[in-house]
Amino acid sequence: MKTLIVTRHAKSSWSTHSNSDPNSDFQRPLNKRGIADTPVMAQRLVARGPIPDLIVSSTAARALATTELLMAELPISQNSLLTTDSIYEAPVDALIKAISSLANHINTAMLVGHNPGVSSLCNYLCVKANIQMPTCAMACLELDIDQWQDNYKDCATLSWYDYPKKDQSEV
Repeated sequence: MKTLIVTRHAKSSWSTHSNSDPNSDFQRPLNKRGIADTPVMAQRLVARGPIPDLIVSSTAARALATTELLMAELPISQNSLLTTDSIYEAPVDALIKAISSLANHINTAMLVGHNPGVSSLCNYLCVKANIQMPTCAMACLELDIDQWQDNYKDCATLSWYDYPKKDQSEV
């Protein structure tokens, strides 16, 4: 059994984004809400578990900032971070490739990425879940596999799903 916590980056700012500069999207920072939401989600993860052995993060500014804020709250070593350009706005097949390459001694991994890829990944691995990932959302998937490279469509069960405004939407 492997556990994957799929996480979408926190809310980012559009104030520095320019349609004429393709690098501006990659460099977008978190906005105030994103900065405030991330520690809350980290605390919920600590309370609920499991804590990841490894975090794989997109190298986009907003994903890295989310990851850094999460790691500040989690009992996890800075050595437990792997950054990669390959999951920046990646489609499902690229995300599956990233997961498949994880070392098998890792039992619980977190992937911090972007939509629509992270929603698509959740729905590929856990077909019956119909998960849509708002900013800073986390979906904990239990994969019925012993090795990461053995993942396949519908191999997972949704253990839990949470996002910053979840409690507000249930009121």
